[in-house]
Amino acid sequence: MDRVDITVVIVNFNVRPFLDQCLQSIQKACGGLTVEIIVVDNASGDDSVEFVKGHYPDVILIENGENVGFAKANNQAFNIANGEAVLILNPDSFVQEDTLQILFDSLKSSKFIGAVGPKIIMPDGRFEPRSMRGFPTPWAAFSYLSGLASLFPRSPVFSRYLLTHRDPDREHEVDALSGSCMMVRRTLLEELDGFDGDYFMYGEDLDLCYRIRKKGYRVLYNPQTQIVHFKGESTRRSNIDKGYYFHQAMRLFVEKNLAGSVSHFARGLITLGFFFQDVEKKLAKLFQNIAVPCVDLLLLNIFALTGYWIRFGNPVFDPVIWLVISIFSVFYLASGFYFGIYGARKFSGRKALYSAVVSAIVASTFTYFFRQWAFSRFVVLWFGILMMLSMPGWRILFRNFVRKKSKSAVRSFIKRKTLIVGTDKLGRRIGDQLSCNPKSELEPVGYVDFSEDGAGKIISGIPVIGHVGELDRLIGLEGIQEVVFSTAEVPYERIIRLIQSLNNQKLNFKIIPSQNGDERDEITFLRLEFASIKSRTNTNNDIKS
Repeated sequence: MDRVDITVVIVNFNVRPFLDQCLQSIQKACGGLTVEIIVVDNASGDDSVEFVKGHYPDVILIENGENVGFAKANNQAFNIANGEAVLILNPDSFVQEDTLQILFDSLKSSKFIGAVGPKIIMPDGRFEPRSMRGFPTPWAAFSYLSGLASLFPRSPVFSRYLLTHRDPDREHEVDALSGSCMMVRRTLLEELDGFDGDYFMYGEDLDLCYRIRKKGYRVLYNPQTQIVHFKGESTRRSNIDKGYYFHQAMRLFVEKNLAGSVSHFARGLITLGFFFQDVEKKLAKLFQNIAVPCVDLLLLNIFALTGYWIRFGNPVFDPVIWLVISIFSVFYLASGFYFGIYGARKFSGRKALYSAVVSAIVASTFTYFFRQWAFSRFVVLWFGILMMLSMPGWRILFRNFVRKKSKSAVRSFIKRKTLIVGTDKLGRRIGDQLSCNPKSELEPVGYVDFSEDGAGKIISGIPVIGHVGELDRLIGLEGIQEVVFSTAEVPYERIIRLIQSLNNQKLNFKIIPSQNGDERDEITFLRLEFASIKSRTNTNNDIKS
């Protein structure tokens, strides 16, 4: 067999659109390297297998009848890999055009380097701290699980697991890399028998790096190249309990790699760390459950006391007033629970209005029959009307304008102004689909070309309004909210750098992989949400140009 420089191994599970994008990025990154690609499909329920067979005939495909886990699936590919180096890559990632070459050169720069990994960027623009990690020693694991590392991210004492005290833009020798993108010498993988198959998911990369270092090899983090990792797409499309497997992996690492009394001590600290983590989750859930009724009770008390003040002009409140307000609070809480606004329907404006109306009627009836406590019907009428306005009102505002996972109410009626970067065939298809789809939330304002002489042309009824050198100015001038990149014309590296150079925090970005199917198919949009670099520099030490 001819010499192979790199074998790229991808374990896929139900992420066909991302796998397509991933494979396209690898093809663009081959350059002068000889690369073979092996895809192991873990019994996907989508059309991943048929898609790879139809559109990537040169890819070596291994079809599993069941989900055997990440470690075992990778080992299947390692057994037939021919590359001098093996790149372990997640399917929900895409690499830059220089990634394979930089990692390969870095690995070959010294015979003592056993594994190397790039800088990993998440789709919201943040640096993925798992790009470089320490081993979960007893203290490191406890600091991470208990939340101490989150409280003191710049402290080398507490951040020994995710190494958040280190500069992500400098090269470091580290304990471990992320299994989402890691290049390893094939001979070393053979010597170590690949991943430990006892790990189903999570932890196998830590374990492998631990054994690599025990062999005397270095593990290197190299930020000269970077990838984008969408993270968790496979588990999002399954009923896999991520928390369970993460806990199991952490304990398994300790049992296998830390011996004797250290192992017992480590297990104890990790168990304690999990306890604190569970307590934190329960407290967060408790807060979520009580936050909504607390807002309603706060409003009730404010309206009742201000009504009393308006009516009597007396800042001195009798204890009876507090007793009566407490009784009214019980009415509102009981009605809220009955209508479900403190449960599954907590942000339903309609149910909140029903609850407020019923509560106001009950409160008015109470003051009629218990006149000794009816300090003022004006006050009852005052807070009753205000509660009927505020209880549904704040929920509607929160649901439509604050809650991040909800689409803004404005977006339901106003399309987002969009620039299309790239005037190639794929870019034109993007414009056609956006123009012909009345239900699309994107309004194409214009194309951005890579040549300065393209401005003024009309493509599918959409004007070319400038070139990429003017992208920042055009965004401000046109009030752009969305930027769509055609990957057929724009290199991945340039997409990332263009995004990093923009200074508008409110922009959304989408990349469109080159289509590998019927041109009538709807275009797949993979969303990136990179925010302004300037806004992140001081807080997160994230991406820099």
